[in-house]
Amino acid sequence: MSLRYIKSSEYKNKIEELYLTSFPEEERFPFWILDECSKEDNSDLLAILDNDRFIGMCYLVNCNNAYYLMYLAVSEELRNQNYGSRILADLREKYETLFLSVDEPIDDISIRRKNFYLRNGFYDTNKYYEDTSVNYEVLCTNNEYEITDDNMQKRYTNMTNNSELFKVISNTFNADFVNLKDKKIMKN
Repeated sequence: MSLRYIKSSEYKNKIEELYLTSFPEEERFPFWILDECSKEDNSDLLAILDNDRFIGMCYLVNCNNAYYLMYLAVSEELRNQNYGSRILADLREKYETLFLSVDEPIDDISIRRKNFYLRNGFYDTNKYYEDTSVNYEVLCTNNEYEITDDNMQKRYTNMTNNSELFKVISNTFNADFVNLKDKKIMKN
């Protein structure tokens, strides 16, 4: 397994197809927004290759002293073959601090997704928020990195320097405020 992460228009159609089939509509931007934002310096829309075989995609936003992993997907026929774990290991090595949002673990799929990230170097920050009627929990690779409303807001505000494009981002998701809350820790 020799993974490469590349920005290349050559893989744009494969990235878009995987993106559209991997994420629910209420949790994704129109693909053209990711594509346009990645032409700037603050975010990366990457094709992930094993040798020359397309295996997945990811989208990361530079939030100054950390990177927000907005989207990560492995091709459906290659899932459960350790690609996701390998990709996360590579990303953790390249980016000192990664954070992400997972939908609240309320069913088998969302529980498995959260546990996958926890097994692969992320920890539960005990922070959650709601955006477009979806509840999310925040996970991070660095337990010393403070998850704040400002840091979470940067995942959208840092996507682009283009004010018109940012208006579209703001109309898609709540880019104006986050309102993080602490999860209640239950005591026995």
